[in-house]
Amino acid sequence: MYKTIPFSIFLFLLLFPLVLTGQKNAFLKHSQERPVTIVFDSKDEKTVELAAEALARDIELLSGVKPAMAHHFENSGSHAIIVGSLQGSQLLQQLSGSGTINFSQIEGQWETFSIESVKNPIGPIKKALVIMGSDKRGAAYGIFHLSELLGVSPWNWWADVIPKPLDEVSIPSINTTSSPPSVKYRGIFLNDECWGLNPWASKTFEPEEGNIGPRTYAAIFELLLRLRGNFIWPAMHPCTNAFYSNPENPKTAQDYGIVVGSSHAEPMLRNNVDEWHRDEHGDFNFFTNRETILNYWEKRVEESAGNESIYTLGMRGIHDSGMVGAGSMEEQVDALQDIIEQQRLLLSRHVNPYPSKVPQAFTTYKEVLDVYDAGMDLDDDITLVWPDDNYGYIHRFSGPKEEKRAGGSGIYYHLSYWGRPHDYLWLSSTHPVLVWEEMAKAYYFNSREIWVVNVGDIKPLEYNLSLFMDMAWNMDNFASSPQVRAHMQQWYSQIFGPAAGQSIADLKWEYHQLNFERRPEFMGWSQTEPTRKTHFTAYNHFEAGDEAQKRLNRFEALMQSTDQLKHQIPGRLSDAYYQLVEYPVKGAGLINQKFLYLEKAYYYASQNRIIANDLAQKSKAAYDSIQQLTEYYNHQVADGKWENMMYMQPRSLPVFDLPAIPQWDFNVDTHWGLAVEGDEDIRRVKAIKGPTYLPSFNSSTRQTYFVDIFLKKEAPLDWTASASEDWIKIDQTSGTLTAEPGSQQQRLFVSIDWDKAPQSGRLRGSVRFSDGDKNYSLQVYANRQDISHTSQEALFVEDRGYIAINAENFSRQNNTSSYGWDVLEGLGYTGHSVWVNPLKIKEQQFDPELKNPSTLEYDFQTDRGGEITVTVYALPVHPLNQDYSNRIGIGVNEEAPQIVDHKTFGRSEEWKQNVLSNSTVLKTKHHLPEGGRHTLKIYALDPGIIIDRIVIDKGGAIKSYSAQKETIVQP
Repeated sequence: MYKTIPFSIFLFLLLFPLVLTGQKNAFLKHSQERPVTIVFDSKDEKTVELAAEALARDIELLSGVKPAMAHHFENSGSHAIIVGSLQGSQLLQQLSGSGTINFSQIEGQWETFSIESVKNPIGPIKKALVIMGSDKRGAAYGIFHLSELLGVSPWNWWADVIPKPLDEVSIPSINTTSSPPSVKYRGIFLNDECWGLNPWASKTFEPEEGNIGPRTYAAIFELLLRLRGNFIWPAMHPCTNAFYSNPENPKTAQDYGIVVGSSHAEPMLRNNVDEWHRDEHGDFNFFTNRETILNYWEKRVEESAGNESIYTLGMRGIHDSGMVGAGSMEEQVDALQDIIEQQRLLLSRHVNPYPSKVPQAFTTYKEVLDVYDAGMDLDDDITLVWPDDNYGYIHRFSGPKEEKRAGGSGIYYHLSYWGRPHDYLWLSSTHPVLVWEEMAKAYYFNSREIWVVNVGDIKPLEYNLSLFMDMAWNMDNFASSPQVRAHMQQWYSQIFGPAAGQSIADLKWEYHQLNFERRPEFMGWSQTEPTRKTHFTAYNHFEAGDEAQKRLNRFEALMQSTDQLKHQIPGRLSDAYYQLVEYPVKGAGLINQKFLYLEKAYYYASQNRIIANDLAQKSKAAYDSIQQLTEYYNHQVADGKWENMMYMQPRSLPVFDLPAIPQWDFNVDTHWGLAVEGDEDIRRVKAIKGPTYLPSFNSSTRQTYFVDIFLKKEAPLDWTASASEDWIKIDQTSGTLTAEPGSQQQRLFVSIDWDKAPQSGRLRGSVRFSDGDKNYSLQVYANRQDISHTSQEALFVEDRGYIAINAENFSRQNNTSSYGWDVLEGLGYTGHSVWVNPLKIKEQQFDPELKNPSTLEYDFQTDRGGEITVTVYALPVHPLNQDYSNRIGIGVNEEAPQIVDHKTFGRSEEWKQNVLSNSTVLKTKHHLPEGGRHTLKIYALDPGIIIDRIVIDKGGAIKSYSAQKETIVQP
């Protein structure tokens, strides 16, 4: 991105910004004794002035000394930072005329900047750092680039990232030039703001406005400039006044150089929710109320004509609904084309006689995509904006013809969403690699005109918003998925320092992995619109090692790590740590505890485990803790600066409620009981009876199974466990259970020491449990498989009637001249996945008849032949465009592949379940004539398909929600 500094060095400077402040041979130094003056032309753009003033505040924040501001060289002192835009600064023109600086590299470019260190440039100035922008925003980006290098985060104000104070600010010699941004318009959509941003602005930050007003927008616009953004769709829900209702709002946008647009449902910069009054205007129906609607739009066009805007074209309902009045699809197409023609006439009348020179966007959101596909003839200069499906999967990318549009194309993406099948408005839960995967495709297919992202209330989406904006600024830095994790490490290291930053990045990566399986807001297994009650989750408490408990354990480890890391964070960053790390991690962990502990309590109560009451109370404690965390966020963080910003139950949906907490009475004669992995139904009888054996062990997969010993009555219990054979391992052989919380149950793990086990045959033994009076034995069966496997290629084996495979662990990859398979690192339930790489299809020779498609092969071994079901779990991406679908072929050995397609249509129930789980399920059936070695083949038929994991079922597959442990041959 920076022409005169290698990117590796630039990355180092971002990671370690304080390196700049401690150099002995600094080019410029700023302190009380030796102040630096910031010089800018008073007639330059207002955006430059505001950025220069922000730089002065940043330097004051670092040093305690605010630099002087000057508009003339003679008033600048001997050491200066000179800033300006090429069009607006006569000071820069003067320096250029004297040969002091050279701005030929940025002249005529879009939003670029150059920084030069010069000696004795003019008049009294002995040393000057000159920051020049090709335009007003380029100058602002250069100014804020310097702020970052000095150690001031873009999130300094919005997340209380307070820099380390310095006695003296040192600036080394800097000579760098940026390239134009990857995407022309890069911005945010403030949306669903009625639970965070609006209450905070109305009651805390801007009470004089009683709403989101110019002070709030000024803070947002400065953040956008610091993130190198330039575009906004303003807030527009019923709780918020229309952006243009206060003339200071658009004026503030112009001052900060922010281009104003409006959402897919707000044509011509009109906020219909606030501005269309049915009593005054009549129905919002273009067929019956044409002139009123055109006059309504024309007033806004007249009002906004002098502002920098992107006009949304077309028409939907007043809010997020379909156009009123149109019947057939043909009528809708004709109506939209007529509407757009009239809108462009308004633009030609009031903004520019040539509407093709006015930025315009047409967003194919929801039903509008169907209308577009039905044959709309959209003017070539209009930017075509492709939306995602609200859950992070973009519906469509440009095809070859659309890539050539003069107006280009763009993307509307969601990091926050209100709607069916369920909202996610509370925490930041979209996986960063999913953001990369979708936006990398958008960029590859030339959607580079507009990127706008729905950020809800901005907080708590700080990192994902930064990632989105950094990709829009320079996509070259994100050529592959591993660079996302590197970016996350860089981001947290820049804020908290390298050591803590690395640990925090690892912690937050695990947070996103867990939330990719199931977002916190989806843990109630409920849906909305209509709103439905919560249900038990699909996590299994009895199989797969108790996958529900595994999830709880992973979150518990994250929360403990969060508390441990907190002690490494300097006090000045404690508020930032709470906002960026502690609240989201604990919030997600606690809502998982609320649901999983409660359903575990119900399951255990049915087995007469007295620990059930304890677990129910843990569920309530988790709910109470979320309340306390949120209260702290709103009232204690930054001395109450964010009061009313964080709300723990947006829309008051059932998932956020305190569930009914039961209290059970257990009246049984039996003192204690046993439960083994896989045994949900323990018989309720007076004697100690129930499971009689553990699941079988296999030498190839090296399993470990759990056994629970638990109280059914409150009397204490001393217990022992022993194995009949020395090759049976028990991780604990004795213990004491009491009625005290946490002591009513003990989980043991049983495994096999295969080095000690006999070398052949089916092995048998037992584990005996005793309380000194009564004994109980579990039978243990182990099978030493005779598998000859010396190859480095992966081999998967049948284990208790099924085979589990992580898709990235293929045995062989056979890519042909057509598009092929690649590993996609960092995305999927297993942490990685494989995809038919869509970022290569333009360079590859595509065989439209797919006579020789690329394949992935997975070798597997079964005990015997018979019927099998192959289940492929894929990510619910949409077809790239109308030339493709979502097909793969699935075959075993040399059989012809069965073609399956996971393309969904509209808001079908299948699509709803897919996006709630970030997974789609494909099944085929096959026949194996005999046992032994076989090969599963997955054929690449359409680009963009992402496969996460595979299960081959011979009748024994366990029911689980998360990825099952691979049954891969262990060394």
